[in-house]
Amino acid sequence: MQPNNRIDHFLPVRFGNGTLVKQFSKPCIKCQQLLHARHMHGIARVVEDHMALAATAHCPSCHTQFPIACVIDNEKRVRRVVLPNFLFKLYLRSLPANAIEQKAREDGQAQLAREQPAPQAAPVPSVDYPRADAVLGQYQGKPIPAYIVVNGQEVPFDRVEPEGRVANGEYLLDGCFVYKAA
Repeated sequence: MQPNNRIDHFLPVRFGNGTLVKQFSKPCIKCQQLLHARHMHGIARVVEDHMALAATAHCPSCHTQFPIACVIDNEKRVRRVVLPNFLFKLYLRSLPANAIEQKAREDGQAQLAREQPAPQAAPVPSVDYPRADAVLGQYQGKPIPAYIVVNGQEVPFDRVEPEGRVANGEYLLDGCFVYKAA
């Protein structure tokens, strides 16, 4: 039987028609924050021309947990599965990880490697840059400044990176906020 994994462990997947599924996200049912695959634990299986997914999502903002049971087809359409989540998980765990699934994951990872520059291997230490007074929102109780000042230039907020990895030309603030010059 297969253990629970983070759903991003199963991605990316390339289907036979060439469609690449790189990410999966759902809004929290309570606070509507967008949850990504790294916030979901469960199992996913590639079966013929679709990917079946059964997981439990954990919202980092409001700490709500809720089930997700769906199927993603080879045209990236997501369809809800009406089966109770625990039964769907049990069914997916009973399926062996087949060669089609392994090849789909390897093809997707190879495609991503060709498309994206390699991220830096280790997290970069966070530097305390001068911050804007304007705040875009919050992440884990920390305010997100609209920009930081680097060498006299305003560098706008780009994204949250929980593991603190940045590429060349990007700046890390508070260990998770990434700022990128336009």
